[in-house]
Amino acid sequence: MNVLVLYNSRSGHTRAAAEAISRAVREEKHFATVRSVAEVRGTDVAQCDLLFIGTWIRGFILFGVKPAGVELWAPSLPNLMNKPTGVFCTYRYNPRNSLDTLSLWVSDRGANVVAQHAFHRSMVEEGAGEFVRSVIDSATGQTAAYNLTPKF
Repeated sequence: MNVLVLYNSRSGHTRAAAEAISRAVREEKHFATVRSVAEVRGTDVAQCDLLFIGTWIRGFILFGVKPAGVELWAPSLPNLMNKPTGVFCTYRYNPRNSLDTLSLWVSDRGANVVAQHAFHRSMVEEGAGEFVRSVIDSATGQTAAYNLTPKF
């Protein structure tokens, strides 16, 4: 299976999460390509079987928390061709409903969001394997949806 991992990163935490996802994909014996959302092309999407798309979370703790820059980069994504997609974010504090917001944006570009995962920026490896397996299983029709948003 060919997997495309897309990320939007400012300080490297989301890129590190994308790399952790790609390692977990390879551990499942699949092929993974990692790209910035600014680099992705329609041919990249056409050649993959499933996607992961992630960004970092910005905003204040009590209000205004949202996926960073999604309103700028998501409309520039190529058509995501109804590919099974796992969305992820990296956060410092509570990501609130940022994964739902990110899911809406990428769904508007044609993604079929099947799972969500929030990575604390100091623990980007934690849960990557389970997240990857859930997306692969959803793509092959083996399990129900997965959502890991930390409880605060």
